[in-house]
Amino acid sequence: MSTIPLDEQEIRYQISQIRELPPLPQSLQRLIEIVHNEVESADELESLILYDQALTAKVLKIANSTYYGCRGKIKNISRAIVLIGLDQAKSICLCALFVNLFSNALAIDPLLREQLWKHAFATSRIAVEMSKKRRWLSREDAAVLGLIHDIGYVVMATYFREYYSSILELASSRKCPAWCVEMQVGVSHTQLGKYLASRWAFPEPFQAVIEYHHSPDRSRFHQAEVKLIYLANVLSNSLQFPELLTDEATLCYCGELHISEDEWQEYQEGLELIWPQVDQLWNLLR
Repeated sequence: MSTIPLDEQEIRYQISQIRELPPLPQSLQRLIEIVHNEVESADELESLILYDQALTAKVLKIANSTYYGCRGKIKNISRAIVLIGLDQAKSICLCALFVNLFSNALAIDPLLREQLWKHAFATSRIAVEMSKKRRWLSREDAAVLGLIHDIGYVVMATYFREYYSSILELASSRKCPAWCVEMQVGVSHTQLGKYLASRWAFPEPFQAVIEYHHSPDRSRFHQAEVKLIYLANVLSNSLQFPELLTDEATLCYCGELHISEDEWQEYQEGLELIWPQVDQLWNLLR
């Protein structure tokens, strides 16, 4: 299969023609506001969850899972939030709402859909761990930034499936990441994500991360957040591309964010704990 080159003008036109592109649901919009503005009220989160029946069911399902050891004992959302923890409950709700957002769109191959979201979940968890030593970034924002950084891939896989398949095939033959191929042959997922984030009026740091997480130095604003997600993304991709862990750009950004060699090694070792958590969360949300 040959790649299908698309220039920026063409991609803008094609995006404008997508009638099924979902609007940002009110519940997700409000949850992003709660997270970004660091609203700490469990009552606010409970009200938001109860507004959405599907979300209510999923939160109760997770609270009653074997992971929390309370199978069948949690009957209401307030107790579920206490058990799960406010920060973790926010993260779970974000994951559930984003996964559901494209569930009724054009079909994505189930395996590809799973890979895309598991990568997002893992990057989110890693970003949260990295934020614990960076006071300038809240854990909540770190969770969202990691979760949405590759939203452009979901759009590409949903609405430009032939183009995306050709990108993946070429990347596989070259044994390199897909984003490297995109930069050479056509429009990237970061561009798609940028248009979507702008359409949804995401906060500026979110838009910057979506657009520049593969090229942090090009971002005029919020470079620290972009660089942190760049590194979280490297860690999340390290099983397939371990060479990225010691890449010149990776080590440069580690230095700029004051991440020591020991701290960087800790994150790599922590991946063994993160992947089982990601698998479990996906199994509960799908």
